[in-house]
Amino acid sequence: MKKLEVKSGDRKFVFELRREGGRYYASFDGDGASEQPADLIRLDGNRYSLIVGGKSIEFGVEHNNGGYAITTGADSAQFVVEDFEIARMKKKAGIAEADGSKNVAAPMPGIITQINCQPGDEVEKGQTLMVMEAMKMENDIKSPVAGKIGKISVSQSDSVTKGQVLVEFE
Repeated sequence: MKKLEVKSGDRKFVFELRREGGRYYASFDGDGASEQPADLIRLDGNRYSLIVGGKSIEFGVEHNNGGYAITTGADSAQFVVEDFEIARMKKKAGIAEADGSKNVAAPMPGIITQINCQPGDEVEKGQTLMVMEAMKMENDIKSPVAGKIGKISVSQSDSVTKGQVLVEFE
């Protein structure tokens, strides 16, 4: 089973696809209640035909700016598609997108014990930006993206609350 979180503009939904006995089943609410038989046929290149509940939709898919551009005839829409579990873990860890910029927030209350970056630094995805002590454990706060640090909102020894923005990217 593959569970995905799909975002387009201010809309967000969960799409689930599972395979059983050579057949696909799709659900658009994430709880399986609206599950319907589905067939996905690759037409050519990046063009597909999706048949769900007896209705066929032809569409094209292109990777575009961290998401996918989906085209159906003259219509086009931008979607960000992410594995549901990864999206859930990022939310829990306080990694959020706001207005197209990436912010890193505290995953839990704690104390900042070390800051490894400063505004203007170019950092790599996965690089440790700071260390936070919470529940008697040290937790590395890592960069969700490669990019340039815009602002650091905390100092060493600061107490932080869950969800408090720690770092903002340019």
